[in-house]
Amino acid sequence: MEKPRVLVVDDSEVQRAHVIGLCEVQGIYDFDIAENGLVALEKLTLAKYDLAFIDLEMPVMNGVELVRRIAEKKLVKSVIILSSKDPSLILSIGTMAENDGLSVVGSFQKPLKGEDLVTSLKRFERGLAQVKTEQAKTDLTEQDILQGILKKEIILHYQPKLTVKGLLFKGVEALSRWHHPKRGDISPVEFIAAAERYGIISKLTIYLFEQALKQKADWFSHGLNFHLSFNLSPLSLSEYSLADDIAAQVENYHVSPKDIVFEITENALCGEVSKAIETLAKLRLKGFKIAIDDYGTGFANAQQLSRVPATELKLDRILVDNVATNPQQQAILKSTVGLSKDLQLETVAEGIEHLEDFKFIHQLNVDLVQGYYFAKPMAADLLIDWLSHDLTGIRNQLTKDLTAE
Repeated sequence: MEKPRVLVVDDSEVQRAHVIGLCEVQGIYDFDIAENGLVALEKLTLAKYDLAFIDLEMPVMNGVELVRRIAEKKLVKSVIILSSKDPSLILSIGTMAENDGLSVVGSFQKPLKGEDLVTSLKRFERGLAQVKTEQAKTDLTEQDILQGILKKEIILHYQPKLTVKGLLFKGVEALSRWHHPKRGDISPVEFIAAAERYGIISKLTIYLFEQALKQKADWFSHGLNFHLSFNLSPLSLSEYSLADDIAAQVENYHVSPKDIVFEITENALCGEVSKAIETLAKLRLKGFKIAIDDYGTGFANAQQLSRVPATELKLDRILVDNVATNPQQQAILKSTVGLSKDLQLETVAEGIEHLEDFKFIHQLNVDLVQGYYFAKPMAADLLIDWLSHDLTGIRNQLTKDLTAE
């Protein structure tokens, strides 16, 4: 991991020393300190820092105002927010900072724990890598995407979905990847948004879905049959022929519609609702399953969910990540799972990265999980290997961890 240059802002010398000590354990030695917001603001203006630890309760200028000033002037890449106050207050300041454009890689009660710092540094690293990737590329053109399809550079990786109880293999989610021969890895967020912008998202969808069906048929020929989840763009849902086109593709590969789960983001419910519901209803009538993806990031409510013919609700990582240590997240997640059960929707928690979060999810009786804790998205030829070897090891280790308590 690239080591960041760090500024620790706290009026307590003891707390500053504590944070610095944890940083040194992680091999970070390039840091500076500030005892209040004004001093921090001056240092951030005069020098470049990658990461700032900000205490909310300080004299002269408190952390809330400092965060706002940093966001306004874009003085630092990422921040970690610390306070001795209750978690809901800390989380709300983190939300404010994110909305102002700051990358908040952690928000914790003091004193900071070593494992929380490790988690935050992983987020920092991922964010830094994404920024570098975006900076290295120019805007994609329509022709770039069409060439990526024609040359079959845009491919699918697959992330396993497991039952919470017993970690039984249930299926995979197909996730698009593009390694451009000259530009390197291009983020799916970028090329999917570009395809939507140029009006060629359906072409990209049909191409990728064909890939997924071909792979599913191949797995079936080797005796493997499981659910395949595939993401649909909200813009595609307004196309009258989408359901029939999909059904024709599935029939061509002799795949059963009941084995296909189409994932739509909850924001799809905020657009042309009637057209979206019509397409989703057609898909359900043909036997396909529907999942509402990224639930918790948009503005869907219970009334909207009840109008959508969904079979599955995917809890976004924003609700799941670090839920074990965040009482406010726990309350939200509990009520969301309860709502899902009332609507008879299968629940899926995505973005599981830590054992403690999985334990909490397990207690809530969530149905399925997926995330880096179990497996990253992988190429199709690696999945059988993972099923044969890695999954058994994960089950055994998790059993040890759960019984060790």
